[in-house]
Formats: sequence, structure tokens, C-alpha cells
Amino acid sequence: MHSPPPSDSDATVSDAREPDDPTAATTRRSLVAALASVGISLPLAGCGLPGTSSPETDSGTAGSTESPSSGTDADLGPAPTLVGPWPQARADAANTGAAESTAPTSDPSVRWETTAAGTVGAAVGVPGPSGPTASFETGDGDDSEAAVYAVAEDGRVAAVDGDGIVRWRTTVEAGRFPPSAADGRVVVPARERLTVLDADTGELRRTIDVPGGILYAPTLDGGRALVGTFSGGVVAVDLASGEQLWQAGEPSRAFPPVVADGVAYVAARRWDADDGGGSGDAGVLVAVDVESGTVRWTESLEGHPTAPPGVHDGVVFAGTHRGAVHAVEAGSGREHWRETVGDWVTRGPTAAADGVYVVVLGEGPAKLTRDGSVAWRTGEGDGPDLEVGTNPALTDEAALFGGTEGLVAVGRDDGAVRWRAPTDGAVQFDVRVEDGTAYAGDRYGTVVAVDADSGEQRWTLPFQPETVPGPVIGPRTVAGGSRDGGTYDLLAVDGLELGVVGGIDGTGLTPAFLGGADGSRETLLAGGTEGSFARVRTIDYGDAPGTDLPPTATPTATPGPGEPTITPTPHIDFPEPESLWESTPEVEPRSAITYADGWGYVGTSEGVAAVDARTGSLRLRRGLGSLVPSAPAVVEDRLFAATRAGRLVALEVVTDGRSGSTADTDVAWDVSLDDDVRAGPAVADKSVYVADESGTVTAVGFDGDRRWSQSLDGAIYGGVAVAGGHVFVGTTAGEVVALAREGGSVAWRAPAAGAVHASPAVATEADGTGGTGEAGTATVYAGDHAGTLSAFDAATGDVRWRLSLGRWADAPPALGHGAVFLADGTGRVYAVVGE
Repeated sequence: MHSPPPSDSDATVSDAREPDDPTAATTRRSLVAALASVGISLPLAGCGLPGTSSPETDSGTAGSTESPSSGTDADLGPAPTLVGPWPQARADAANTGAAESTAPTSDPSVRWETTAAGTVGAAVGVPGPSGPTASFETGDGDDSEAAVYAVAEDGRVAAVDGDGIVRWRTTVEAGRFPPSAADGRVVVPARERLTVLDADTGELRRTIDVPGGILYAPTLDGGRALVGTFSGGVVAVDLASGEQLWQAGEPSRAFPPVVADGVAYVAARRWDADDGGGSGDAGVLVAVDVESGTVRWTESLEGHPTAPPGVHDGVVFAGTHRGAVHAVEAGSGREHWRETVGDWVTRGPTAAADGVYVVVLGEGPAKLTRDGSVAWRTGEGDGPDLEVGTNPALTDEAALFGGTEGLVAVGRDDGAVRWRAPTDGAVQFDVRVEDGTAYAGDRYGTVVAVDADSGEQRWTLPFQPETVPGPVIGPRTVAGGSRDGGTYDLLAVDGLELGVVGGIDGTGLTPAFLGGADGSRETLLAGGTEGSFARVRTIDYGDAPGTDLPPTATPTATPGPGEPTITPTPHIDFPEPESLWESTPEVEPRSAITYADGWGYVGTSEGVAAVDARTGSLRLRRGLGSLVPSAPAVVEDRLFAATRAGRLVALEVVTDGRSGSTADTDVAWDVSLDDDVRAGPAVADKSVYVADESGTVTAVGFDGDRRWSQSLDGAIYGGVAVAGGHVFVGTTAGEVVALAREGGSVAWRAPAAGAVHASPAVATEADGTGGTGEAGTATVYAGDHAGTLSAFDAATGDVRWRLSLGRWADAPPALGHGAVFLADGTGRVYAVVGE
């Protein structure tokens, strides 16, 4: 109920970092750090090759094939072959989601897990007076507004009420967080733009360009937004008109200001000042008139500032990277005192009547009295070692922080820990306190609300992305699209992360494992949401898993003969990084890659496209008038795609041979479905099977005739799997259902532990029957929203086993090497084995 429906699409987002945070996690891969813009484009028009017509469809004119390549008659040699037990997103080009496998049927355990798939963190803002001081203390929000506004790194925004119920959702292109909220508006910063939303409905009011690179959340003061920038000082804009009111300060890196009594106090860094230890005036504290933008005074700082300033009772406080805390008179800019409290003040100061709160690198929170003496340090003596990285948020009794283990509250009087509230991932963006509740978002996209006095959890909201990538399995490695950017590649035997080269921009698509024409060498055909593709070699040699991954060992301190030991380090030869090719055709991919006959096919923001696996040249581009969010199926020179708008389209792909040719496409037929579609179709024995969000599974013949439809309880966000005489599907009602391929009647339905949002995977018998016979041993695997991976007997629906992973699992599983591989919504990838 509290999360958006994901799909089998692999469009995700990359990692954004909070500025000047030495405790912030760094991106695990160095492929790329680019934001992905995932949106629905208008239909492609007028893009055909010379002399190519654009056939009409039921939804209007579809675009035609286009390729920028030249020399299309070149002999490129034989096409590479698929390699590995589960080489593409749904096992094969027909999207059946089924493969011959010895995946576990009993006694499951997690052999390894890793966070390779990347994370999509969340941050929060509360309504009321905005700014780096006002928003930290308990405020009186407008009852008509939500309790908290959540923004994720991929631009999703939600308004959440005090019970954790989502009032509305929307998406802001290239949105960057945290948000600010006041006076009926929610303001979401992007890199050089503010997006202003209606606080009650989420509707877009306007966007406002702010050059210079926006730094953190803007400060809202009446109808104005005061924006700190990376290179342009502070910019003030009118939120109603979008007009720029003034810009203050020389080009500098300015944190969002604190506003008090009509004056904005800004901590900034001069880019051109000596920062090498000479005069030490790289940092400045500036007072600016809010109405006119006139600078009233400027005071140099010892080092450059690391956070917005604090202000209380006529005194402004600023901390620097040289460990200094400055206290400056608000009216004149005259310095009262400065105190060195450590090597680096990473966060704060937050000022109150009883003192000034900061975070010191390597020591944690500290409190200074109003005269500059240190009242307490949490890291001193026997004090707690708190790894926190957010500005202090104050309640009546405690200072609240976010850190590597979640939320922690320390007493304002003594610095002793009052309570801890663990979260699934680190909290890097500031905790917000409103009406006795503390709100925060963690690195895995979960928003939490806890009692600000006790730390008792009130609710959690898995603010997960709408798309979660699923892994694919090669001869030796496990790979997938990373939300941090690029493509991850893990050694299957133990999850060791390997480097992958290639110019993959944006968040990664689920790739395909290819070898040479003879199946030799393991390579990845990969792509990114910003339109880049690459084919790269993975490891040159590694200890292959053999037939199956062994059961999870129980290590012993001093193992004797035959006793289990920690998994030995596999032998790997790392060759020189080798990219076979990189290309950037003019398409916007939005799905996993389907590989067939030398070409990699993808759904795009406007239809479908294909690139040549040997060169990266664009061979096909076809507009279908709508986003195609999931991998198309390709069978016998026919491409089957389901559009987000609920159309199942069959295209005839006509080429003059495959070697270097572009393709022409004709619409064979076009079928309207009952509702929107999030996952692509599956094809088996001249029938196409597709599920829509209304909960209906439909079978269509190769001739376009609808053969049957079956309505199920709940919505269907994933695709179907086809094996033997059954079609398998999961529903948001928390069921896995088997339908008879002939007629669509329900063969069995079995409860999962939670809503099932992705395609199931089927381990078939050696003869591919799908285990429908009397002695069937085929198994259906499905992850669910409760964080449970379940295995069902394919013939009867009996539960073979369940394994709780603890985190929502909305990606399709993949099978191979005797294991089930699954990526959950937090970006973890698991290898689950059995006895």
C-alpha cells in the first residue's frame, strides 16, 4: 500500500551525494555518475529512412526504422551466441522466464550477498518555516499539508501524512533532494532548476532555472526561495512568478542561508581565495538584505565552511574544514570568539539558547557553550563513538542525528545516548522534526518516522524505485544494471565484484551475456538509460562454479580434515580492460536487453530499437506512440512489444540478411489490452502471453486473435513465465497463480508472503515439460514485497520452501549454477542455494 508498483524494466537512477560530507558513501563503480531521466516521450514522427512509409496503427501514426550507420553491406562475420544458464533478463529471447536448472528445492540459505545493484536513497522535508535552522527544530505545520515530503535520488516525490499513508506521488525530472516546503508549496531542487509543486495535490506549478549549480535544499522565506549555489553565490527567486530577484556575492560556493529579522546569513567559499594555509580566508560569512540582496557585511572564516550557518539571539555561528567554530555578531559582523574543536567540523552548527551543536570528524557530536567552551564531546573518554553525518536536529531534550546505523539521539545536557533507531541503510540527509515525530530517509530509499522523544518506530515507508533490475547469469559471473550507473559484474561463486569497462552512461539496463560465434569468451552486451551501449569483456578466467554452487558453509575457527571452511578465494586472471565497442545511437532505452540473431533489442521511451552486437550500430528504431518499459520478445523474425499505454504490438522485422543490414518493420497486428502494461510479453508455441495492471492475463495467437483472457485478484506489475502446460504469474494480492495455457483456467494459486511485483522464474525438467506431469520436479520461484523468496511446486503450487531476506524483493529472479540469484529493492544481490 505504501510503495509504487515496480516493473521488470531496468531504468533506474544513479547516485547523488550530499556535498562536503566526508562520511558519505562513495560510488562503488567508477564507470559513470550521471543522472537518468526516465520519462515518456511523444511518438516518433518523420524519422524513417528515405522512401520508408510509416504504417498506421490504432493509436495513430507509428514511426519508422532509422539508422545512422553507413556501410551497412559490410560483412561483419557470424553473430555472437548467448552464453550462460540465464543469459538475458527473462532467460531467452521469447521471455519465457524458464530454463533447465538445478535450482534449490529444499533447505535454502544465502550463500552470499552484495550491494552491487546500487541504491536509491531518500531525503525528507517538513512543512513550515524553511531553512537550515528553522527546519531542524519542532515547528507548527499547516494541518492541510502532509506531515512530510519525501524525495528520492531518481526524482520521485511523495507527500506522506502522519500515519505513513501516501497522499500523492509524482516525479520531478532530474530531481535532487532534500525538498523544502512552506506556504502550500513543495520545492524540489535539481542541478540547476527548482521545481515548485502544489503541496496538496503534487501538481506542477512551475520550474525556475537557477544557474550555478544548486547546493542542497533552498531556504523558503515568504514567497521567495533563497538558493545557495556551487559557483554563483546566493540567488533569490520569486516562487509565484519565477522571476530572479537578486544575486549576491562574488562567484562562490554558498550554502543555503539562514534568515532572521530580514537578513540572510550565508556561509560561502571563495573559489579564487588562498586556501593553502596562508591567510586562511577561503571561507566567508556574509549578511545579505533579504529584500534587496545588498551585502551588509562580510567576515572571513578560518577555512572554508562545511554546512549552513546557525543563528540564535543575535549571534551567527559557522564551522569550517579546519575545525574552527566562529561566533559573529549578527548586526555588525564583529567576531565574538572562535574555537578549534577538532580537525574538521563536518556538520553544524545548530544554535539554541543552551549552546551550539556541531559534528566533528572522527569524534562525532559535540556541544559548545555560548561563550565558546566545549561542554561535552561524545567521542571523549568512555563516551560513545557515533558515526553520524547530518546536521543536528533539536528537540526539547535531545539532539538528533543520522548516521551509518540509522538515527541516534543524544542528550542536550550531557551528550549521552538517549535512544537509537536503526535503519536498513545509512541516513545521510538531515533528520527533520515535526510535532514530536522525527523523519528521515535512508540510503536504500526507506522513509522512517520515529517518536522524537523515545525513538520508537511509528511507521516505515519503503519508498522504492518503480523499476528494480534483475540479474542475468553467465558462465562465471552474475551481472545486472546498476542504479549507481553502469553495469555490475559479480563472480558467481562468491559475489566478488569485478570491474567492467565500457562507456555506459546513466543507470544500467539489464545486460545480456554473449560469447563469440563459437560461444567462447564471456562478454556483456550492456546499455544505459541515457542512450549508450557497449560490449565489453568480463574476466578472462575465473574458477567456474562447476555444476552447482555448494551449500553455504559453516566456518569453524580451526577446521579439521573435511570440516567446512570459509569460501576460498577463487582464482581470477584480470586481463587488460577491453571494450569491444561503444556507441551512442539516438534512442532512449528503457528496458532490459533482449538478444536474438546478432541484435540487442530494447524498449525505448517511444517504441523499440535494436543495436548490432558486433558493432553497436543502430539497426532498428520504431516508434509505437508510447513508452515500452520492458524487454520485447523476439521469435521467428517477429518482435512482440507491450506499450505502457496497454497495447500489444507484433512487428514483422524484415532484413536483407543480418550482416550489417538495417531492418524494415511492418505492423502485423495491434491488440488493445484492458489496462496499462509494465512488463513485456512471453511467447511459446505460436501464442503470446501478456499481463496488464488490471490483473488480466491475455493469450493472443500469432495471427493476432485473442484466444483467452483470465482476470485475477489484485494488479499484475510483472510479466508471465511459461513452461510446460502452464502460464505462471504473481499478483499484488500476494499470490502466485498457474493458468492452463489452453483456455486460461486457474490450475492452482498459492499464497506468497507479500505482494508479488515481478515475473516469476521457472526451473524446468530436462525435457522442458515444466513439471506438469505426475512426477514433476519443476519449481517456480518468486520474490515478494515482504522480502521473502518462495519456491513452489510447478505442478501443484505446494510451497517447497520460503526464505526471508528481510527487504522487498520486486525484481525477477534468475536461475543458474544450482542457485537462485535475486536483487532486492535496496540494491542487494543474493545467491540462494540449497542442500
